[in-house]
Amino acid sequence: MSPEISVVVCSRKNPADTLHERNIRKTAGTVTVEYLRIDNRENQHSLCSAYNKGVRSAVGSIVVFMHEDVFFAEGDWAGKLVDKFSNPTVGLIGVAGTQYLFADNPGWVAAGRPFIHGHVIHELNGGSVYNLTVFSWEKDDVDVVAVDGLFFAVRKELFDTIAFDETTFDGFHFYDLDICMQVRRTHRCIVTWDLLVKHLSGGGFDEVWKRYALRFIEKYRNDLPASCVTTIPDTAHRVGFENFDLRGKAPQVTIA
Repeated sequence: MSPEISVVVCSRKNPADTLHERNIRKTAGTVTVEYLRIDNRENQHSLCSAYNKGVRSAVGSIVVFMHEDVFFAEGDWAGKLVDKFSNPTVGLIGVAGTQYLFADNPGWVAAGRPFIHGHVIHELNGGSVYNLTVFSWEKDDVDVVAVDGLFFAVRKELFDTIAFDETTFDGFHFYDLDICMQVRRTHRCIVTWDLLVKHLSGGGFDEVWKRYALRFIEKYRNDLPASCVTTIPDTAHRVGFENFDLRGKAPQVTIA
């Protein structure tokens, strides 16, 4: 049976380490999943080039892109994705994202609440930090303009007309926002509460991120700010996300 979903992972780990693949397969449910590991141990790929390579090999009608330190915390994630993509207007699904991107600061969390949505478990510092990060408590699927790249899924047929921009984003930043800007020309991007993942690292906004932010702003100078809401965020009264300590309370991640 041909896989319905192809999972593409840019990996720097030894292929003998199958922990990530086992988690994906154990939590997928009854949907057939293909696991495509793009070997990047020699750092020969940017995320864009790795993901483009994965797309070329992918068989599934849905392509999932996720970091290799992201694990599913609940089961039947694949069935939930298939159900959501049955809506032909949906082109991309993430677990965290924003309804507003500023023209001068394209960080996806910059708008704050109520414009950011989703939730993610973060396990950091060897487990000493185990938080549920809540961007919004809204549990319905929400239209957004961009998602966080730790996890997102795209309708495969869209790659007939879109691609990850290996030239502009030749590192590990803004591949996610860029592909969202491409998808939303023809389809909806949404964030869903129905998928819960655990991430073993956090984000950052260092000088490298800032350099790629300028590239993103230049590429989309005629499209920013990007919004799917009628209200403009008031940065003077920005409300951020919440973190809740889950040590001893978190869902068990299936890996064996």
